[in-house]
Amino acid sequence: MALVSPGVQVSVIDESFYTPAEPGTVPMIFVVSAQDKRNGAGTGTASATIAANAGKPYLVTSQRELTDLFGDPTFYTDTNNNALHGSELNEYGLQAAYSYLGVANRAYVTRATLNTSELMASASAPAANPADGTYWFDTANSVFGIFEWNGAAGTVTGGQSFTNKVPTVITDTTKVTGGTPKTSVGAIGDYAIVATTTLNKLFYKKSDGSWVQVGSTAWISSWSTVTGTISNPTITSGASMSINGTVVTSGGTALSDVQTAIGSAGIAGVSSTVVNNKLEIYSTGVDVVLATNASTLLAEIGLTAGTYKAPKNTIAPHTSVPEYKSTDTSPRPTGSIWVKTTQPNLGANWKVKVWNATTNLWETKMAPMYATPEAALYGLDKAGGGKNLAVGTVYIKTNNDESANPIGDFKIHRRQSTGNTKITSDIITTQVTTGTYAFDIAETAPASATLSAAVTISVTTNGAADDADDIAGAINSAGLTNVVASVDASNRVVIEHNDGGDIHITDTNSGLALAGFVAYNGSNAATATPNLYTDATGNAFDMVASNWKYLTYTPSTTAPTALTADGALWYNSIVDEVDMMIHNGTTWVGYQDSTAPFYDANSADKTDPAGPIVSATEPTKQSDATDLKNGDIWISTADLENYPKIYKYNATSLKWIALDTGDQTTEDGILFADARYGASGVNGDTAATIPALLVSNFLDFDAPDPALYPKGMLLWNTRRSGFNVKKYVRNYIDTAGLNIRFNNDESMAAYATNRWVTESANQENGAGSFGRKAQRKVVVQALQAMVNSNADIRDDNSRIFNLMACPGYSELIGEMKTLNYDRGISAFVVGDLPFRLTPDATSLNEYATNVNGAVEDNDDGLVTYDEYLGVFYPSLFSSDNAGNNVVVPASHGILRTMALSDQVSFPWFAPAGTRRGGITNASSAGYITSEGEFQSVALNEGQRDTLYGNAINPVTFLSGAGLVNFGQKTRAKNASALDRINVARLVIYLRSQFNKLAKPYIFEPNDKITRDEIKAQADSLLLELVGQRALYDFLVVCDESNNTPSRIDRNELYLDVAIEPVKAVEFIYIPLRLKNTGEIAGL
Repeated sequence: MALVSPGVQVSVIDESFYTPAEPGTVPMIFVVSAQDKRNGAGTGTASATIAANAGKPYLVTSQRELTDLFGDPTFYTDTNNNALHGSELNEYGLQAAYSYLGVANRAYVTRATLNTSELMASASAPAANPADGTYWFDTANSVFGIFEWNGAAGTVTGGQSFTNKVPTVITDTTKVTGGTPKTSVGAIGDYAIVATTTLNKLFYKKSDGSWVQVGSTAWISSWSTVTGTISNPTITSGASMSINGTVVTSGGTALSDVQTAIGSAGIAGVSSTVVNNKLEIYSTGVDVVLATNASTLLAEIGLTAGTYKAPKNTIAPHTSVPEYKSTDTSPRPTGSIWVKTTQPNLGANWKVKVWNATTNLWETKMAPMYATPEAALYGLDKAGGGKNLAVGTVYIKTNNDESANPIGDFKIHRRQSTGNTKITSDIITTQVTTGTYAFDIAETAPASATLSAAVTISVTTNGAADDADDIAGAINSAGLTNVVASVDASNRVVIEHNDGGDIHITDTNSGLALAGFVAYNGSNAATATPNLYTDATGNAFDMVASNWKYLTYTPSTTAPTALTADGALWYNSIVDEVDMMIHNGTTWVGYQDSTAPFYDANSADKTDPAGPIVSATEPTKQSDATDLKNGDIWISTADLENYPKIYKYNATSLKWIALDTGDQTTEDGILFADARYGASGVNGDTAATIPALLVSNFLDFDAPDPALYPKGMLLWNTRRSGFNVKKYVRNYIDTAGLNIRFNNDESMAAYATNRWVTESANQENGAGSFGRKAQRKVVVQALQAMVNSNADIRDDNSRIFNLMACPGYSELIGEMKTLNYDRGISAFVVGDLPFRLTPDATSLNEYATNVNGAVEDNDDGLVTYDEYLGVFYPSLFSSDNAGNNVVVPASHGILRTMALSDQVSFPWFAPAGTRRGGITNASSAGYITSEGEFQSVALNEGQRDTLYGNAINPVTFLSGAGLVNFGQKTRAKNASALDRINVARLVIYLRSQFNKLAKPYIFEPNDKITRDEIKAQADSLLLELVGQRALYDFLVVCDESNNTPSRIDRNELYLDVAIEPVKAVEFIYIPLRLKNTGEIAGL
């Protein structure tokens, strides 16, 4: 502002324009990897690998940051720890980025939207992970602690000792009837745990083949309480004995007469039978007291007078061994059981597991056994009585109904909440009718494994809202230690246990029931009071308020899963399951359908009953060892890299005739497409067997239109066949629609709705993609989709990079070229050649000149030409972060070589030769053989000439120099200065610098002053480059000659620049002349 009074005003005008420096060498590396990987430290999930962050460009500044974001690069091995060279699941891009960041400090890394772990080979269709917090009772790895007593004398082998018994765990409801195992299950003497409900019952299979629950009366009477020792004795007719005070007199001389006499005596709880010619006396639980009655019958049978205890079921820890021995106070007979509830020495160790969705792991929960809830509270939280127990704490209650004679059943409980145990009534109005009501309450307490004595509470109500206060007041006046009651703002009675313990209640005359306290009984979840349950029938209470709840879980030998996630991928590794269909002139049918061209009603002349013969060697017989028949199909697995090679048997010529997998038009051709998964629509999501499909003509609605193909053409059903990649699509079937391919537009109302849909697209000639190539198709598609559609990587203002690579995937060369042009040619693209390209000159030349007619850069040929693209060959041999030897693409080494070259020189110096082209992150170069092995190669001059002549840069081993990049050609379409990498990178550098140089002059006056300023800036920049050996000379024009009035009127300013870039020495010629003696001195 203008000064009014005397003073000083200082203003600053910044005219110190300069061109900012370039950021250095910064690559953009496109990668694929598994999803939700662990970070490098193993402390959590690598954040860049979660699904939400796919496609996000990350600027990474160190190797540690890379592993924190993306996890350690993964390279797969087989079961013998041999590296799987060239596997499509190996994380080549991440390994290249990790190696690059060892010598540099900036790289962009962008991960495609694909979980490569879903492409792991699997013979069975995958399912989704269960929901977080899902519980699993792992029956396969659980130990049940069941020990059977042998009461024989100690002098007998195994006598007076326990034998561990491993039960069969039944989780299949079809194997039980009414909760009891079917007689068809197991052998006599076996034990079984029926886990089809939350109450797991232990059963024993008795001698008549029926199952009885351990601890029940039927089980007790299934074992002999006492057995005579004399086999087939002669009995004195009229001899007698006393059983439990009742005289038993034999009416004959046979043991059967004694059995009859015992049965006729009607002794309560006692029976007998003859087994192996000996008398066995059984009890339902009562003692069997034998006396001689002054007669000889006991002695004749081989019995001794005395008291005999019935078989017993003891459920106790390993520290409380049952006293079953003959020398103990109460000996027990053979068959008595000890369920050892603690882990030592094969004691119970139930594997209860919970799914953690954060770690994607099953976590084992401690599941100790206790006889009562109060014992569990004492054992798990002695001091707190329950208040210190975390949600999710688990225990197993034994003898669930707390029977006096323990029953063999077990129920898993889970702590569902912390804090006070609380139950709440309905809103009290008039429902508690006038009267006096009584109820008993007992409570648990810290440091006690038993319940308190029950307190009887009486309350008189008047059928009004203030009954709530009367009930709460009566409870609070009862002298309970931990139980209190209150009335909430809604006039509901709230009963609480302050320590989170249990409250046992007997509602004597239903006063609490009238108030709305309803115990959960297993079937009334909608009306039951939360935290209130029916109490065990073996104690004195009706219901119990508790923070324990019956656990809901899946009992199984294998981990439970959820329905396969929508979009989940599956690489089906089964190579020998092929559903081959054939055109019958009207539609596609199973290969042995009665309308199929090769169908023969004579079973002896039918094609192979198992379907196509999948074999590495030429078949001479069908799979059932019968002769080959006309039309038999053979699919060769001898060369999986070029799978499938398909042959059809001609019974006339007795030869296998090769089919053209690229023929999708003639009757001898073959179509690769999805047709069906099951043999019917109802079972359309369940894989039918290949033999079943041979005779089925069912088609899904999306099968190829048969009207477009000739009779006799084969259809390889990719949906059901293996060795390809499929995607799970939920609700793929529109049940409101019609199946236009089957049964005259059949209704799909009853169809299963989900389907596996082939994700690995066919080859360009129509042949299917299988094996490694199927995996690669899916990976490449994900990478190409990311590069083509990602807006973030096209932002050339905030994301500055000057190299691009997608290590291992030549298919991305074209997409990276397009991206580069979208960004204004701001980067140089580094491309790879296939791992399996052999180094002979013929193969190299045919690949480079695209003899096979590839339509994109891939394993078949090199297509793309561009001045800002360089490709390198062959692959390299390096090591991963785990120290395993691995094969990596050439770009793995070239990116690092360029960074090192730029550090000691400039981008316009060729990153090649022994000075700046050394490969420092690999030990050798070579290719992968047909057997999957790495073969090193040192390219000779002829091979290098072939490569260089086709604009492919060779990486080779030079004696005395090691592994070196020995070329710097671009894939330029024409011979020019831009056919060299150093010039191309110089131009990229200048594009960026001139862009930065010119931006400050936008909106400046278009006059001589501005033109002189911008010209001076350009001269300064280029003069510096001359000194840095980038240019021989240059010329800058920015005056009236190129800024004409018409251009000025269009608000345009032209800065014309001509440069003479420095060329690298690639060919050195040294003529050596021989002169006569003295001649040189004369020269």
